[in-house]
Amino acid sequence: MSRNQPPGPTVLGYSRTRLLRILLGFPAVGLGLGLLLPPPARWTDGSATGTLGRVVDALGGLDQPWQVALCAGAATALGLLAAYVAVADSARLTVSDSSLGIDPRDGKKASALAREDVAAVYPEGRDLVVLDAAGRQLARTPRQASRHALARTLRAHGYPWRDSRPATPARMPAAA
Repeated sequence: MSRNQPPGPTVLGYSRTRLLRILLGFPAVGLGLGLLLPPPARWTDGSATGTLGRVVDALGGLDQPWQVALCAGAATALGLLAAYVAVADSARLTVSDSSLGIDPRDGKKASALAREDVAAVYPEGRDLVVLDAAGRQLARTPRQASRHALARTLRAHGYPWRDSRPATPARMPAAA
């Protein structure tokens, strides 16, 4: 079985579509919530208590158009902040046959792991986890690329991709 090797390093990050969804979608959701929540909040009977009750009462008190616009602007700003955090809290990967480069966007130092040090790579939630032969974690970073793109690229470069965490280091099978 021949391995389809890419000609050089492959850079994995957010696709343009996904980046646009994040950068435009989060603020749009914030804007929609800011515009749509005040009217239904006026209809509540005041039965909510604690922090939620105060928030519902405050939203219900927004009856002037400028107040609703201010609420929508604040919610849009929160959506922009959430989009920034989502993009900044992820790493771009540079995959070559000899190393796996991890470039975090959160200001942390970039690192490169030698291919021979990597015994398993698998996704865990939003993170990408890299283990050595003893089962020690070499890296854990939020990922930008999809599971499918990661699996395809890492396998093409000869990395031992797993769909889930290996049971124990002693039972890790050789790279497929």
